[in-house]
Amino acid sequence: MVDAMKKKIVAEANVCRIETNLDLSHIRFNGKDYINADLEKSICVKSRNELIADVLYNYFSEGKAGQLQGVVFCVNTNHAQEMERILNVKGLSAKAYTRKTKNPDEVMQQFREKKIRFLCACEMISEGWDYPELGILVMARPTLSKVLYMQQVGRGLRRTNTKTNVFVIDVVDEYGAMAKPCSMHSIFSNPFYTAFGSILKRDYSVGDMIEVDGLHETVERIVQVDIETFEEKYGDYLNQEQLAREFYLSTGTITSWVTKGKISPDEMITFGSRKIYLFAPEHVKQIREENNIPEHTEETIKTDFFDFLEERDYSLSYKMPFLLSFLKNMNEIGDAKIDNVLTDYIAFYQDRIDKGLPVDRSSCPYNAERLKDRKYIKSNMLTNPFEKFERKRFLYYSKDLNVISMNHALFIKMSKQDFEKVKMQMEEDLEKYYGSL
Repeated sequence: MVDAMKKKIVAEANVCRIETNLDLSHIRFNGKDYINADLEKSICVKSRNELIADVLYNYFSEGKAGQLQGVVFCVNTNHAQEMERILNVKGLSAKAYTRKTKNPDEVMQQFREKKIRFLCACEMISEGWDYPELGILVMARPTLSKVLYMQQVGRGLRRTNTKTNVFVIDVVDEYGAMAKPCSMHSIFSNPFYTAFGSILKRDYSVGDMIEVDGLHETVERIVQVDIETFEEKYGDYLNQEQLAREFYLSTGTITSWVTKGKISPDEMITFGSRKIYLFAPEHVKQIREENNIPEHTEETIKTDFFDFLEERDYSLSYKMPFLLSFLKNMNEIGDAKIDNVLTDYIAFYQDRIDKGLPVDRSSCPYNAERLKDRKYIKSNMLTNPFEKFERKRFLYYSKDLNVISMNHALFIKMSKQDFEKVKMQMEEDLEKYYGSL
């Protein structure tokens, strides 16, 4: 991206940092990004929203700068609606643009016709959206994800004959030392901040004049900022969930090992009663060697799959009808429409009810009424048993494509006889399982 800006392939970014005194050090994160529920509870603060509106009004309400259009990236619908209200009070025309917007096409048309200056967006235009003349980006939704941050910034980087620059406004809150969100300065590894200065430039001097798109700003100070993000520092570390998947163990086993002192994390992050343990790549290798944990690779995946089935770990019946339903609907490339899998999965249990047979053990929540709720059964099926196959990388679920897929490395190793062997085992295990109830 730096090279693209230097070569003038994309628009050059001029950055403003809005520093708030909002303490968000308590915001939890899952090792990759902030927990959205926590953000929703904490970000929608009136003083923070008004501070953003004040900066937009003070710098982008008159002259050429006052004609620029922008997007405010928000946390959720309520945040977007509140930003819409505050900006309109300031005389800056704005509309919330979220999945709950009743007339999204009309709102977007008004924006393209320049009847609206600011879209307050949530989840709608991070990617796959193009409006070349976009001149202002307000990063009001903090994220640890470099991918998400760059998807959002990318909406404004289109360079045209009339647009050579874009303003990026980073909203910088107070976070703990561990979980600093992405910013333009961290993404571009530029530790020197000058208000509205080019993100590429590191040699500003006090007294320099910055003139961009009708905005005139004299450099009054140059501030050194912390540019090391959580992703840069710990991006290749594994948390306890990821370590468990890497070792084909349960997360509870890893947590127990840490509690008992069998293994020690390289970093521990505490949020109330919850702890996230982080393990460095070289430490992961050491733990594997010390505990004689075999490596599970694409070369071993077929053996791993059959070893998993051979365990016959059936606390409930779920795995067996699920795998049979998946295999029945799997096509020639190893994909199965989840709705078809779900239909056959439900049909298995409905057939038992129709025949007056026990659905499962008493702890199973399935009954005639519950089986009518496809949404519930789908959620339950994805949690258990699908997750048992997914965590060992045998199966994947694509929500966008609405398919469950067998890992290609496993699929290409499986013969017709192998699939018949799996089907036969599942049918035999079902008979034994229900025979023992």
